[in-house]
Amino acid sequence: MKKNLMALWGLCVAAIITALVLTSATFAWFTANREVGTDRVTARAGSNELDLEVSQNGGEDFRAAANNEVPLKAQTAPLMPVSTADLKSFVYNSRTVDDFAEDFLPTQDESFYYHDTIYLRAKAEGMPSGTKVALYLDKTPIVEALEGELITAARLGLTFDEASPVIIALSDVNEGTGNTRPGGVAIGDGQVLSYNSGNVTAAKDPAISLTDVQISPNDTPGKQPIATLELNHIYAVDIFFYLEGCDPDCTSEKVAMDSAALTLAFYGMMVSEEAGL
Repeated sequence: MKKNLMALWGLCVAAIITALVLTSATFAWFTANREVGTDRVTARAGSNELDLEVSQNGGEDFRAAANNEVPLKAQTAPLMPVSTADLKSFVYNSRTVDDFAEDFLPTQDESFYYHDTIYLRAKAEGMPSGTKVALYLDKTPIVEALEGELITAARLGLTFDEASPVIIALSDVNEGTGNTRPGGVAIGDGQVLSYNSGNVTAAKDPAISLTDVQISPNDTPGKQPIATLELNHIYAVDIFFYLEGCDPDCTSEKVAMDSAALTLAFYGMMVSEEAGL
């Protein structure tokens, strides 16, 4: 009887130790998060001769420049960790092995990340031939994490008329280690996952820094435009907001169960072809 009690006590101690290890571990590719709130898209121009107009539907639905903002659609599901290199194919972790994310599947819908489409038009008349508009993000808080540090692993993705994607890292903080190991092989620093023909492989993280593309009227030249727009052309702008599962900070300890508010502000400046754009 004494031996049975000792054995039972040993099992209880082992169970308690195991529970402590599990609850104190930090996991990436977690399975629960809060919803992200959305606000609006605004647009303004750096010249009186230019109107940077924004619309929800395109066509004749553009608003007067004085009230140039439209609401973003609401996000109906919590953000979950995904990975993408092109904003076309997103993958999620379907199974972990020894706390490593090894098996990945393509997402079947957009429930794990945020996606909306708005329309932009840079409107101006009588400009010299070759005049275009360099588009930046305004120095308005793009995403505000209401609790915790969600933005350290978040990405903002943009495409203009389905051109090459622009993916922006909203924070330069990288304090985690990650646990992404597709096919049992750990990815390197600065890599994300790409999906092609049924295969998930590591790819270079295309994200650029938010500070490189934000501008205000008093900034010196040298910022990187997120797009160069033709005058009087209507652009369909796809907006993505997601948690990059391969980001070193995408761990349950840092960003799981956090919430955030998304606001998008564009800033346009007229440039000529001679300016190199």
